[in-house]
Amino acid sequence: MSSKPRGSAKKSAKVHCEECKKVISQRDQALFVEEEVGRYFCDEGCIVSHFTPEIEKLEREYGKHVAPQDLSAEERERYAHFRWMALENPEEVWMETLPRGDRRYTLIAEYMPESKKVWAVAVCLMLRGEPSFLFLAFVSSDRNLVDVFRRGDQMKVVKEGSRIEAPEEEGVTELARDEQQGSDRLAEPWTEADSVRAMIVRSRKVQDIPPEDFGFYQKCLEETLQKPNELWSYQPKSAKRVYHFIKHYDHDEPYWYVVIAKDTADETQIEIIDVFPTRDPELVGMCRHGKKEVLGSSGSESRAEEGENLLPEKVRRNIH
Repeated sequence: MSSKPRGSAKKSAKVHCEECKKVISQRDQALFVEEEVGRYFCDEGCIVSHFTPEIEKLEREYGKHVAPQDLSAEERERYAHFRWMALENPEEVWMETLPRGDRRYTLIAEYMPESKKVWAVAVCLMLRGEPSFLFLAFVSSDRNLVDVFRRGDQMKVVKEGSRIEAPEEEGVTELARDEQQGSDRLAEPWTEADSVRAMIVRSRKVQDIPPEDFGFYQKCLEETLQKPNELWSYQPKSAKRVYHFIKHYDHDEPYWYVVIAKDTADETQIEIIDVFPTRDPELVGMCRHGKKEVLGSSGSESRAEEGENLLPEKVRRNIH
């Protein structure tokens, strides 16, 4: 699953997906993450694929300018949550207009953990004053690195609701004008969960299990939900708790099965967001995000083999 699309287009004429060129029969079925260019996409995977070259370019640029004396790997992990805080409550916002018309935004916030000055930086697209697609996010103690990404014009941050004051109408597409005239599908706030899922999708290797073979692993879904080897969870701000169920299968070609789910308004249910098998231990490592839940006491492996469900009570109650 990719980053969560921020909106969908209004009804009427057919449109084409910007990435795969597939015909989208109704414009209200199309997805988009910006308004100034007005690209349409058929699904979330095409959104990520389309912007992957820009993501990789920004990652290379970050790697070129990051200093050896910057934060250690352990510090970057400890301060990682500042990236999501900067997306939700930036202190600075810079807008750069690219030659093809894109408006790329850099959101910056400064923090002082452990009496150490740290900046969080996020480079993204925006839709109606909210982050809609994340290219790059990092934390740093190096002011010079942060300056590299202060590009274009500095924008005004509207603190009420932490929205960004959008530019004037000049250059806005027909898609944007249609949306401003009364779409009922408004953009949702970007969350940590969107970014984590986008990172996982981008990191899938071509030599991993191909998507067209995922159906062969469907039997693993129920087993992974009921008896995972690992369960990780985290609570994005102003969003439902997200769960990563992970189960390892030690066959001739060992693999993992991952189920990503979240709480719903109904306390007796959870919603499955994404499922996939993988043979890549690095990809599984990315799914170990948040807090590792305790699945059982000593002897839990033998208890699981005997059929006992070892999930925490709240999660066990919600799975049906």
